[in-house]
Amino acid sequence: MKTLKLLGVFVALNLCFTGFSQNYLGITGSNYAGVMGIDLQPASFVDGRFVTDVNLFSTNFSFWTNAGYFDTRDMPKWWTKSFRPDVSGGNNLYINGGSNPHNDWAIPLGDSAQDLNPYIFRNYDATSTKKIGIYNNVQVDVLNFMFHINRKIAVGATVKFRSITNIDDVDPKLALLAENDLEIQSLWNQQFDEELLNLNHMSWAEYGLVYSQVIREDGEHFMKAGGKAKWLQGYTAAYVHTNNLSYNLFNDDTTQYLSGDFAYGHSRGLLEGDTPESGLPQSASKFGLGLDLGFVYEWRPDWKEYKYDMDGETNIWRRDQDKYKMRVGASILDIGGMRFEKGGISQDFNVNSNNLFDLTVFDEASGLVSFDSIVDSLITNDPSWTPADDEGTFFMQLPTAVSLQFDYHIYKWFYVNVTGIASIQNRRNPHRVRTANQLSITPSFDHAWFGLHVPMAINKYSGFRAGLATRLGPITVGFTDIRTLFAFGKIRGTGIYAGLRVPVLYGHPSDEDGDLVSDDLDECVTTPGVWAFRGCPDTDGDGIQDTEDECPLEAGLEQFKGCPDKDGDGVPDKDDNCPEIAGKVELQGCPDTDEDGIIDPEDDCPETPGLAEFKGCPDTDGDGIKDEDDACPEVPGPLVNNGCPDTDNDGILDFLDDCPEIPGPQENNGCPWPDTDEDGLLDKDDKCPYIAGPVENEGCPYSDTDEDGILDKDDDCPTVPGVPSTEEGKNGCPEIEEEVQEILQTAFDNLEFETARDIIKDESVPSLSELAEVLNKKPEWKLQIAGHTDSQGDAQSNLILSKKRAEAVKRFMESKGIDGSRLNVLFFGETQPIADNNTAEGRQKNRRVEMTIIFE
Repeated sequence: MKTLKLLGVFVALNLCFTGFSQNYLGITGSNYAGVMGIDLQPASFVDGRFVTDVNLFSTNFSFWTNAGYFDTRDMPKWWTKSFRPDVSGGNNLYINGGSNPHNDWAIPLGDSAQDLNPYIFRNYDATSTKKIGIYNNVQVDVLNFMFHINRKIAVGATVKFRSITNIDDVDPKLALLAENDLEIQSLWNQQFDEELLNLNHMSWAEYGLVYSQVIREDGEHFMKAGGKAKWLQGYTAAYVHTNNLSYNLFNDDTTQYLSGDFAYGHSRGLLEGDTPESGLPQSASKFGLGLDLGFVYEWRPDWKEYKYDMDGETNIWRRDQDKYKMRVGASILDIGGMRFEKGGISQDFNVNSNNLFDLTVFDEASGLVSFDSIVDSLITNDPSWTPADDEGTFFMQLPTAVSLQFDYHIYKWFYVNVTGIASIQNRRNPHRVRTANQLSITPSFDHAWFGLHVPMAINKYSGFRAGLATRLGPITVGFTDIRTLFAFGKIRGTGIYAGLRVPVLYGHPSDEDGDLVSDDLDECVTTPGVWAFRGCPDTDGDGIQDTEDECPLEAGLEQFKGCPDKDGDGVPDKDDNCPEIAGKVELQGCPDTDEDGIIDPEDDCPETPGLAEFKGCPDTDGDGIKDEDDACPEVPGPLVNNGCPDTDNDGILDFLDDCPEIPGPQENNGCPWPDTDEDGLLDKDDKCPYIAGPVENEGCPYSDTDEDGILDKDDDCPTVPGVPSTEEGKNGCPEIEEEVQEILQTAFDNLEFETARDIIKDESVPSLSELAEVLNKKPEWKLQIAGHTDSQGDAQSNLILSKKRAEAVKRFMESKGIDGSRLNVLFFGETQPIADNNTAEGRQKNRRVEMTIIFE
């Protein structure tokens, strides 16, 4: 029947089939997409390769359908010659065997009319279950631009025209019925339930402001975000929507069941023919607002390689290079919409007819206006047709979608990009346009002024397709399906875009001489230098440019035109005879520490003023001998005496002569010998020079200290009163009683030790004890204990044994109360024998401990 045909006329005559998908496919993921990339990722521009990018003009057109395809198998000469008409009699015709034989493939045999039906094939039949639709896209961008405010912030503005139309969710069976005036008997008397049909269209202008900013820059981790706020101005909008459609055909002009929610409408002025006198499109909506948001993360494992120093700055990013190994982005696009006032041909109604309904009622419709009148009449007169709420306006939503982008830097200028787009709108909302869900993979050669991209994408309308896009400086051209470009295979649509822009890219400053001063600012381009002198050299690094430095290879001072003054004496080294030692200007930089007029390097005595004849050394006493050679530098003296005087000429120098003015012998330090006590003996021969005494007593008087009547000189115990004795060593000593002598002798005779040991035998104890009693009674007496051995055995061992045995006697006496200070131990080993060690009897006598009473 004509019902669905009228809907087709409504679409074909009044709507431009335009829609939205990923525009500029293959380019938007490029690092040189510039302002063309912000439709997909609003954060993409900041920290990109552009100083600024101005898109003068670009357009994107695509048309796709999964309902059918165009088969190019018989086309002989690509697109141009295969479709060029024949020329006959000045008219353009399509004739078999005409002037252009290459178009004969498209003309059915025996028919001169242009008819391509033999080469257009549908993708569905009565058994198909997959929904079909049409997807078409046009976008026009005019004077879009973005630029960097600084390295971390970029802003821009966009102006574009967009128009979107979707026809989707069409049941193949319903499409076949519409194509064949419902005359498909196999589809009669069948119940088709829960059918959904959408036809949506909107065209509008966008005026956008874009802001993007780096939000984290932490070594290998980099993040940025951006957004685009859009001011929306709608021109046209229309929709046809069925929901919960159920139907059952009785025949080709009658339904026996029809139910569903129906809505169709358009913006005011779209179908009324209200065209402004200017011919320009007229706004049909209230101004709306839209928003795009995006976020990008980059992984930069080699980030340090993209830093450099130049023109006095350090740690500068290479803004002309891509720094990431992997980049991941996420964005949500086209949030918002516009409100339109409904035009005259708009209805919202419900149908619930369980009876036979005559579809021929619509045969009286000659156009959309009359069709709308018939619907009005049915709503008014047929109780199964009821109106729905109608506000008189409708809010048309933008094609809100989310996108995820992944980009991998393979090597140098080779990349691969994966991008997905998914619509997040409610399919049952009649007032929206939507994007097609799509996944694309794009390997690229992405250089600054040339790019080659091969986008491979799949969506439900186009199926799988591979395209080709290129950037040639300011020109961008792309085909999203290469079959369209080369006219081969089964073509389900076409996608093409082109643009012209003015890109201003970041560059890396050239530095021919490698001195970290860019050539643009380098005043010595071919000679390495320093930033302080705009690239001119300061070889010695003294802060004075070589051209003004008289000593360019040695660091110096400005006051000496770059020449050094190492010793800081105010004389430059080149004029300084003593460059390592501070000196005086008048002495050519040499010092004269002692100020004797002789410079220190030539002065043997630089710290003491001296005479030139002695190379700066002094002659303090003026005797013609310099001080260092003068034994008496403070007193004049003859050279023969090494500069020392001998006033009394006694051969003894004055400083050694105790009597320098009186001659005297050297033994008396130059003084004559005196006789101080005038006893007739000179002091040198007088043992008592200050006390007169007889010559025979060497000048000393005789004394008797203990007043025992025996002069000290004859007294063996001068401090202890004693008695005269002719026995050697006992004259003037106290007399030892015979009884004590016997005790002492007994103790000596009875003293025996364990063999080779220092242990006193028990039989020796009584006589030793008796000796101890005597000593206790005579506290002024002392006992000398002397140990001796024979010569048997080692001498060292014998010495030790003699000591131990003498000490054993001492310990015994101490045990009997004798103070140790009164006991004097001596030991001699085998050194003082009193008998022959060659006989047993002699050795017996030599093994002894002698005990002698001594006095002080």
